Amino acid sequence: MAFKILRNDITKVRADAVVNTANPIPVIGRGTDSSIYEAAGREQLLEARRKIGVIERGQSIWTPAFNLKKHSVKYIIHTSGVFYRDGNHGEKEILRSCYQTSLNIAAELNCKSVAIPLLASGNYRFPKDLALQIAVEEISRFLLEHEVDVFLVVYDAESYKISEKLFDDVEDFLFDNHDGYEVEEEHILYNRSFDTVIGSLPSEGLFESARSVQFEPSFSEEKKIAPIDVDAFIKSSKDKLNFQNTLMQLIAERKVDNSVIYKKACIDKKFFSKIISNKDYVPKKHTVMALGLALELPLEEYEKFLASAGYAFMPSSKFDLIIKYCVMNNIYNLINVDVILDDHGEECFAPS
Repeated sequence: MAFKILRNDITKVRADAVVNTANPIPVIGRGTDSSIYEAAGREQLLEARRKIGVIERGQSIWTPAFNLKKHSVKYIIHTSGVFYRDGNHGEKEILRSCYQTSLNIAAELNCKSVAIPLLASGNYRFPKDLALQIAVEEISRFLLEHEVDVFLVVYDAESYKISEKLFDDVEDFLFDNHDGYEVEEEHILYNRSFDTVIGSLPSEGLFESARSVQFEPSFSEEKKIAPIDVDAFIKSSKDKLNFQNTLMQLIAERKVDNSVIYKKACIDKKFFSKIISNKDYVPKKHTVMALGLALELPLEEYEKFLASAGYAFMPSSKFDLIIKYCVMNNIYNLINVDVILDDHGEECFAPS
């Protein structure tokens, strides 16, 4: 089970099913509809559509994939959207139904993967941020109940770009929090561990001057340290509090099943079982971050959760700063987070 953003022509995606933005009546439309007819074979697909007849708004049907079988596609799922007027004529409810009915058909056909475009955001003129919001919410609900890989296929970045305000807010946060500096003509020696300036020196004779700085460490009265059993200390410490204990305690506090958390984190059951059953196993940082988002932890708890696995936010990492921004702003849905990451050129939790 996974969600992925693919920048591609939907007719070239390898999936068990592809979703087509179809006309209600059996005629060939523009955009995605036209592309799918061309790739599948115009006459044979149109004949199959004529046999089905009218598709009501918000409903979906399926046909064979015909020539798209060369890309391992088995089915084409046709869904009938709605033109956006002002949002007060049931447009959002109809668009939600398009996602629900098309994805449910994919599940009924036992598809392991389905490729779906950002519905109604082209010729039907849905505002892209609203179209994306509905797509994220409905795909997320579907993935909580089904073990299916869902690919959101977009032709270019503008097709699903998040709202300009959110994009600007993330950019401002990155600018204000990124741990970097530009080298000035005058060299400055930093003790980065304590963020203090040791000295401001001209470039000529820099290292000689640096070596001339002497430190006079002072030592308190030496204390004798009793020998300890290091192995026993490590074992007792790990038994008291490790990543697995922290994870299970947080899940218990939320009174939800394990499945809710690993599905929200887009982690499969087998991998999650490995994580919780082996107390010596520490998953990768991205996995821990995904679980923290699934738990919907506030910032302080999120940072403690990372620390329980030996990780922390790195101020020099753009990826880490975006995750921190999302936590601070209660953006926990992993699909939404992936869209923000991809929009800023970062690798998603579920990379394509």
